[in-house]
Amino acid sequence: MAKEKNSFLLYCDIIHTVLKLDNEQAGKLFKHLLMYVNDQNPTPEDIVTEIAFEPIKQSLKHDLIKYETIRERNRENANKRWNATASDRIPKVPNDTKNADSDSVSDSVISKDIYTKQKFSFLSSLIENGFDEQLSKEWMQVRKQLKAVNTETAFNSFMAEVKKHGGDRNKILRKCVERSWKGFNHTWLEKENDTLLNALNRKR
Repeated sequence: MAKEKNSFLLYCDIIHTVLKLDNEQAGKLFKHLLMYVNDQNPTPEDIVTEIAFEPIKQSLKHDLIKYETIRERNRENANKRWNATASDRIPKVPNDTKNADSDSVSDSVISKDIYTKQKFSFLSSLIENGFDEQLSKEWMQVRKQLKAVNTETAFNSFMAEVKKHGGDRNKILRKCVERSWKGFNHTWLEKENDTLLNALNRKR
């Protein structure tokens, strides 16, 4: 982890992995996780810990890259503001004093800057929630071709179905890309598994 970073994120869906471990294995996993985020470069005690920790490690790496990117962007923005001239930082007032006084114009400009809401990004939200960046971009192309709406409500519905399924989120996203699905329902993959099992049973 970065030296200035003293916290990390754990995603709720790891419960599906942890519940399959007994208490001793879960304890080993947690101990290994803490050693990893404290840069102690631990070696997994057994294959179970190694397998269970791998998706957590990938999420931590992704979050660290995102953290470093945001920090660098913030640093650059701070430098730009610091290097700006005083005239750049002060809102410009129209010369026509008949339209408005200087105070009202300044208040309007400042209010707009402070209260403008940040636009929601479907793609950024996917990446922030641990989905592979390349797969996310490919799925956005699929959704565009199918004229799917990329609203926050649509994203929340997708995440709800992913959590209901409980499986690896990137495997789910890959299926969405491969099958050209503009959305996802957790029952779709379950039906596929049932169909496959029935086909195998008939061959036997």
